[in-house]
Amino acid sequence: MQPDYDTNAPRRHVNLTANSDLVNMVRNEKGNLSALLEQSMKTFLAERELMRWQEANKVSFDSYNCMIDERGPLSEDIGLPL
Repeated sequence: MQPDYDTNAPRRHVNLTANSDLVNMVRNEKGNLSALLEQSMKTFLAERELMRWQEANKVSFDSYNCMIDERGPLSEDIGLPL
């Protein structure tokens, strides 16, 4: 899957504050703080995208769940095991 952002965009310096104990622990483990931040930002954006998708499709989910509550799973109609 292709990222939704420009992977060749120039790097940008940012000022951050973080728990000093966590920073020290990551550095002691030879962790890359910049890479960890970028991965965290990707995860954050993916979670937000999922939340927006779920919200945009909430009516469909609710309708499907109501149908299942009333009629049971579709697999019951064709004899598939649950």
